[in-house]
Amino acid sequence: MVCENKDINRGTKPKITINFLNDVKKKELHLILKRLSLLEHKSISALILAAGNSMRMGRDKASLPYGNGLTFAGQLISTYAQSGCSPITIVMNERSRLTIPSSGEVQLVVNKHVEKGRSWSIWLGLQKTPEGHSCYIQNVDNPYTDSALLLLLYKALSPKRYIVPMCDGKGGHPILLGCEIVDKLRKNSNIPDLRKALLEFERFEVFFPDKRILLNLNTPDDYLNFIKPV
Repeated sequence: MVCENKDINRGTKPKITINFLNDVKKKELHLILKRLSLLEHKSISALILAAGNSMRMGRDKASLPYGNGLTFAGQLISTYAQSGCSPITIVMNERSRLTIPSSGEVQLVVNKHVEKGRSWSIWLGLQKTPEGHSCYIQNVDNPYTDSALLLLLYKALSPKRYIVPMCDGKGGHPILLGCEIVDKLRKNSNIPDLRKALLEFERFEVFFPDKRILLNLNTPDDYLNFIKPV
C-alpha cells in the first residue's frame, strides 16, 4: 500500500509511505536478492558512521563483538559487501583500532574533528563516494541490517529521493540517499544538520517489521540486552 501524507508538526513536504506486505516473507526477499544481478548495485555505496567518542559505552562501539567472530563494524561491512555495495566507507576517530574483514571494497576515513558532529563525518565519508552513486548511511551504534532490508530500500530508490525504513511509526537505520542528494551534499562542507539538509528532497518511507532497525546502543546495559540470548 502506498499513501501520501503531510507531517504538519514538522512542516515538511508531503511524504510517501509504502507498507511492507505481511504475506511477503523475508526469506522470499533473500531469494529475490540472490537473483538480482550485482551489476544493478554498481552505483550504490555504503557509509558507516563510527567516529563518536563512545563516552557512555566506555569503549569503541565499532569494535564491540557482534557474534560469529565479527565486530559491529565487521557485521555491517559483511552485509553491505554481500549485497553488492561498493565502496563501503567507514568514518572513525583517531583512537579507533578497527579490525576490518577482507571481503568487500572498504575505505577508512579518520575524522580528526569529532567535535564538529555527525554531519562532518557524513561530509567526510561522502568525499569517498563516487559521483553518481546513491549511498546507504548507517550509524555503527545500530549494528543490525540485512540484505532483505537493503533490497527493499533499493527498490524504492530514485535520484532525488531519500528512503527511510519505518517500524512502530519510528524511523530506523539505514537510510538510503538518491544519487543527486549525495552529489549535492558532497559539495557542501557546511552541512548544519542532515535532517535539515534533506528537507528539500522527497522523503519515502518503507515499513519493515523488525524492531532491530530502531536500535541505538549507547551504554553497556544497552549492549548486554542486545547480545543476551532471547
